Amino acid sequence: MALNPVERRLLDLRALWEEFTGDPARRLLVWEAPGAAIRLVECFFEAQKHEAEYTTRDLCIVLKAPFEHSIQYSRALKAALAGIYAASEDDLAREGIAADWDFDPDGLPDSAWGFVQALRSFGARYHRHIGHLAAVLMPTEVSDDAAFGGWLRRALASEMPERLRLVVTDPLEQPRLRALAGAGDPRIQFLSPAVDMLALAQETFAQEVTVGPAGVFRNLLMALVALVEKAPAAVVRAKAADAFDFAKRQGWDDQQVAIAVLVAGAQLKEGRFDEAVRTYRVADEAAGRAVQAGHPAGQKLLIQARFGEAGAHLAAGRPAEAARCYDEAAEIALRIPDLLLAVEAMRMGAFCHARQEDAAGALERGRRALDTGARLRPEVRGMTTLPVAASAMLRVLDPSRMAALEAVGAEAAARSDAVLEAAEARATQLERTTGPEVFAAVEKELALRRAADGTEAEARLQALVAGGTEAFRQAFAAGRALLGPAWPLGVEGAAGS
Repeated sequence: MALNPVERRLLDLRALWEEFTGDPARRLLVWEAPGAAIRLVECFFEAQKHEAEYTTRDLCIVLKAPFEHSIQYSRALKAALAGIYAASEDDLAREGIAADWDFDPDGLPDSAWGFVQALRSFGARYHRHIGHLAAVLMPTEVSDDAAFGGWLRRALASEMPERLRLVVTDPLEQPRLRALAGAGDPRIQFLSPAVDMLALAQETFAQEVTVGPAGVFRNLLMALVALVEKAPAAVVRAKAADAFDFAKRQGWDDQQVAIAVLVAGAQLKEGRFDEAVRTYRVADEAAGRAVQAGHPAGQKLLIQARFGEAGAHLAAGRPAEAARCYDEAAEIALRIPDLLLAVEAMRMGAFCHARQEDAAGALERGRRALDTGARLRPEVRGMTTLPVAASAMLRVLDPSRMAALEAVGAEAAARSDAVLEAAEARATQLERTTGPEVFAAVEKELALRRAADGTEAEARLQALVAGGTEAFRQAFAAGRALLGPAWPLGVEGAAGS
């Protein structure tokens, strides 16, 4: 059976993987890829559990524990490995393989060396049933790139056998492991799979049978999306005319919005701001027709057009026009209601008024943003732009005092980094030390020092706030009530007093 486009890409990844595993000197693969393609890389490793043309005999274990510091990360990886093994015992039994690996995560150090020893133990028990054993490290968060890189170096120093490999993915847009390349370590290989996700989507759609107007339009739209990435705006606009007219004949107002937004984006990239404004207004008209027709997403399409036009005005240096668009977007968002979009529209409206040195207008919109944000669940607020909106209000009220607050935050962050660096150095010394109590002592010291630094930073912050005007103090209190005691420093332990 012929492979589909995704499977062909997985086959390409298999060739790269076998290039890595075929070199007996290699131990660590840094797989660099665009953020959109990393999901495909993960899919390749997950697919190794099944039989297919793009799979191997290698056992790849994907581990997504976040990296806070080396001790926590090592302990989390050992626990995850134990959990994955426990969950697979029934599968092993069905395959006639004894599920008798005896592993106690607490019996090995909370270190890179300890984790590697756990992998070695597992690999030694099941080496007859697998090719290479690979730990695929995809932490959901990394608190410190240098510390994570140091952890990887210590893992490499753990005398890994040839059939044991480590893999880590690194986004090309924001690489965090380039320092490893500079080391010139022959055990490390950097690979960048040539995966064009847009081309993959086009090929996937092209393989499907085109049925009716929807199929025709899909192909028109995909061709337009491909052009946006590389063609001049004039070419994009000319190509868009066919897709726009087709959507218009079908009465698809929502798709007309999508086409206009694509064209406007291409115009913005070339600095053709007035053209982009006119194109966003075309999108706005189509969105208005969608609202009148009762389209369920009509109001959000209106907001998208308003946001787009506002961005074009801002890029052209017209903050007053941008503010008008943001105000309109905020009112639409409140009608839906979509509180997240409303907050962002109000925040940007405040930004535009501050750009015009209209403090009253900026503060009014900032207060509305905070009042609207109060309707969100507390655990969600910090994940929105509310912290930025609250800080912007303080900056409008007293720029120099807000700068002093930011300096306190920067100094607290620097001290936190120094404390973490000291803890990492201590963890390095303990790589092969057994007994969880020594690692727990380092973590306790880390927590105590962070808490002490946080208490000091909070005291300095409160002194600065107390010296401000009544309006400044009220705005600060409103921000704290809404966002919690960690705002606005954002430093771990800063509000732990």
